[in-house]
Amino acid sequence: MGRIRIGIRLAGQSWRIVRSEKSLLAFPLLAALFGIGYLAVVIAPLGAIGYIAFGANTILQLILLFLMLLGMSIGATFFGVATAANASAVFDGRDPTLGDGIRVARSRLGVIIKWSIVSATVGTILQAIGERGGIGGVIVQVVGGAAWSIASFFALPILALEGLGPFATLKQSLAVVRKKWGESLVGGVAIGFVTGLIALGAVGVIVLGVLLGVRATWVGGVPLIALGAVALVAAVTVGAVLRAVFTVAVYRYATEGAALGGFTAEDLDRSFRPKRGRI
Repeated sequence: MGRIRIGIRLAGQSWRIVRSEKSLLAFPLLAALFGIGYLAVVIAPLGAIGYIAFGANTILQLILLFLMLLGMSIGATFFGVATAANASAVFDGRDPTLGDGIRVARSRLGVIIKWSIVSATVGTILQAIGERGGIGGVIVQVVGGAAWSIASFFALPILALEGLGPFATLKQSLAVVRKKWGESLVGGVAIGFVTGLIALGAVGVIVLGVLLGVRATWVGGVPLIALGAVALVAAVTVGAVLRAVFTVAVYRYATEGAALGGFTAEDLDRSFRPKRGRI
């Protein structure tokens, strides 16, 4: 329960930062629009052409998976870097605009693309192992995915604030995790717990609307589905922003030694599980 309370406090403080700079909410929405457009304009046509030409081909599926992950990663990372840049500016007492974050992300476009290539490669390899390796493959996929999440935890603030290449970013991110809190990272999901509950409730409303429509009338079901969909989008959007703000706060605390933006050193320390033998 202690970590849940810390997660709620961290989410609350992150939300106060977002309320003070509402441009932060635009970035995950832009990332989602980019992803939808990329799937519709690039992946769907390529998939249709490939299927017509080659049929259900394993190599083609892996290529399409890589291209899908690559495009989605470029969009998510680009706008994630913009979010991290603006959040850091707020911590410094500045009032950034939407354009300020975009300009920072554009200046990092080269390293963002390189990072996305690495990320898409890791995702494709893990997915292939999970699908074709039986139970052992699934275990490797889950463990590998968790390890990647830990290693890349600070990627967005590092890309935004330092502009390092992909492998230097991974090295720096993992070094900060190991130095300050050890490898048993648990604080990264604290905020996700809060927004995840909202998302779960939204999915429940959608399911209720579908059941009502099927068993009774769509007049009552459609509004519930629409309400649940809006709540789900809102939960995902807010969750992405809160995580970005939190990550920047933790990274700057770890590298600069100062708790910024109203976060406390105690909560930031306790948001991670220390190494054994460390206080």
